[in-house]
Amino acid sequence: MAPLRFPSTAEALTPELLTAALSERHPEVAVEDLEILETAHCDSGSASTAGRVVLGLTYAPGRHGELPKRVVLKTMLIRPGAPAAMYENEVRFYRDLRPELDIETPRVYASAFDEESGHFGVVMEDVTLRGARFPDARRSVTISQITSLLDDLAALHARFWRSPRFRSDLRWLWTPCSGGFHDFLRSGALEFIRLQVQRSEYKRDLLGRRLRRSLDRLWEDLWKVQAVLDSEPGTLLHGDCHLGNTYLLPDGSMGLVDWQLMNRGRWSHDITYLLVTALDVELRRGHERELLAHYLEQLRLRGVPDVPDPDAAWLLYRRTAIWGLVIGWLICPIENYGDEILQANLDRLATAVEDLETFAAVP
Repeated sequence: MAPLRFPSTAEALTPELLTAALSERHPEVAVEDLEILETAHCDSGSASTAGRVVLGLTYAPGRHGELPKRVVLKTMLIRPGAPAAMYENEVRFYRDLRPELDIETPRVYASAFDEESGHFGVVMEDVTLRGARFPDARRSVTISQITSLLDDLAALHARFWRSPRFRSDLRWLWTPCSGGFHDFLRSGALEFIRLQVQRSEYKRDLLGRRLRRSLDRLWEDLWKVQAVLDSEPGTLLHGDCHLGNTYLLPDGSMGLVDWQLMNRGRWSHDITYLLVTALDVELRRGHERELLAHYLEQLRLRGVPDVPDPDAAWLLYRRTAIWGLVIGWLICPIENYGDEILQANLDRLATAVEDLETFAAVP
């Protein structure tokens, strides 16, 4: 049987393809018709590394398999916006790990990755049907909202804390210093970041006038911290935990989307990136220590035997701010989110690096 391959244009989607994709988990399903309700592709300002198609589905009578009539297809439209390893990573999350997790992240109905072409597709829940809205760094979320997401991250991290599965069925996960996305970063990402800095006066000023650090020095600092994050105790990480990869629900809780950078590493990779990008500067300054303490307590309540002590956790938290600055947003092309969101994230990250004296904490 030929591998399922999603097309690179929304117009090429067919009921037969959706039936084939959905029937792996729902063998009784039959899609009779589909309607393209919305599309977004890389460089559109509303999609970063993958395209998105909102679909209205019409099922054959009695053959809907209790599936919704409206779904979101995350896929590659027009061209790749990221290394194929990132697409495969997300397919593996939704296929292999999502079913066993009790955290707020979209339900998935189908997922496929074609190794030959690098094309992928994930058919998932449209969380807007539950009233979800998607925040960004131009505004802040509240302390109660971010606390709900910290609880979910603590549940995820505790479940996989020093997991023996990293030596068996999860051996394929990349780490801060090996495999997948690490290999991509080491093979040419510095020059790509250099290009993005050259293209942006704001980024040049941020490095030169504000942080007073060259990109090459920043790159060296990053990999010193990555070596620390590659040590034990490791756990399963979302990997790209900035505010733009979250959603807000009407009850005040938050969820996570975009698992392309899922990896194994230290807890602070997720927690620092989330708090720094999700909270405005004054709110972060006033509450980050108590939020960090809350997260550590949640680990303890979930049975983690070697929860870091507050001083060690604070040091790791301070060090990890460099990831979001360099790989989160200096690398990000303006086209992905637009200037306003890009600068809002970089301002929060640069301010955090200054406040936390991150460079002084680099080992």
